[in-house]
Amino acid sequence: MIHSTYGDDREVHAQVCAFNTAFEELDLMFRWDVPTYRALASADSDYGKLAQYIDTHHPHLLTAYSAEFLCQAIVERKNSTIEACRQNTVQYEDSTQRAKLWRARDRAAATV
Repeated sequence: MIHSTYGDDREVHAQVCAFNTAFEELDLMFRWDVPTYRALASADSDYGKLAQYIDTHHPHLLTAYSAEFLCQAIVERKNSTIEACRQNTVQYEDSTQRAKLWRARDRAAATV
């Protein structure tokens, strides 16, 4: 049995936060939690995780968009926020709420 370390857990939470931020910014009704992210761990990349998730949970989107288009848009947004997610203390389960707070804080800082 493999036990995760504190650093591993922080990275998983950061990844979940970044994905949820991307979903929110793209107005997608997806929300991941740690168990969902870990369930997709067998996929070899972010694109693979997303393609598997969309195909399983939101296949109706594939009638309007290609999987490649959706995955690329999500991964680009996710990658643009991952460092902010890593730098913040990961102490809450609700990364969607954290994403909203960070975006609000970043907007406030940009207007100062």
